[in-house]
Amino acid sequence: MIHALVDIDETMLSVPEGINAKASSVMFKRVFGVDAHEEIIDNFGKTELGIIQEVLKKVGANKRTSEQEPSIVEIPEEAYRIWAQATAQELKNHPARILPGIPELLNALSKSPKVKLGLLSGNSELRAEEKLKSVGLDVFFRDPDTKQLNGVFGDMAAKREQLFDIIKQKATVNDRFIIVDDSLLGARMAQTHNIPMIMVATGKATEEQLRPFTPHVFPDFGANRWQQAVSLIEAM
Repeated sequence: MIHALVDIDETMLSVPEGINAKASSVMFKRVFGVDAHEEIIDNFGKTELGIIQEVLKKVGANKRTSEQEPSIVEIPEEAYRIWAQATAQELKNHPARILPGIPELLNALSKSPKVKLGLLSGNSELRAEEKLKSVGLDVFFRDPDTKQLNGVFGDMAAKREQLFDIIKQKATVNDRFIIVDDSLLGARMAQTHNIPMIMVATGKATEEQLRPFTPHVFPDFGANRWQQAVSLIEAM
C-alpha cells in the first residue's frame, strides 16, 4: 500500500492572515495566563507541541521554581482543545480557502486502489479536524470504521521529523510512503527519512528553495497539475 501523507496548512488550504495567531493567543491566555501567540517565533511547519513549548520558553513561562535545570512545562490536553475551539470560531467568520487542484487531487487518490490517504500535520488532531471540516476536506481522511482522521498530528511530537518515527512504528514491510507538503521543514523531514516527496510552492518556501530536495515541485496543483501528482504517487 502507498500511503500519501498530506500536510494541511498552505498545502491543502490557507487560512486568512492572522487567524492562527489570534486563536493561539486565546489559548495562551486561558491555559497559561500569558499574553503571547504562535507568530512571535518562527512557527512555519512546526508542530503544535513544539510551538507551545518554544513560545513559553521565549516569554519565560516554562521555568520551574527550583534550583534544578529549568524544564518545559507539561502541555495539558486543554491547550489543544481550546486552541481548536478558538480556531473553529475564527474560521466561521473568516473562512479558509482551499488551494488550487486539491479537491481533484484528493478525490482521485481516494478512489485509487493503490493509495491510502493520511495526514502528517503540525496541527493537533483537534485543530486539524476543525480546519478540514470547515472546508469539507475531512471526508477524504476519515477511517471508515472509527470515523477518526487517519494520520499523525502536532500534539504527538515536539519536532516534525519525529512524526514520521511514529508512522514507522506502525508500518509493515509492504508499506510505502510519500510526503505531500509545502514547507522546508517538511522537505527536510522527508529527506532525513529517505522518503519520496511531492512539494508544492503554495506556502512560504519558493520553488527554487524546494527543488534541491526533489524534482517534483509544483507551483500549485491547479491547471490539471494534480493529474501529474496522482501519476507520480501511483507509480511509486
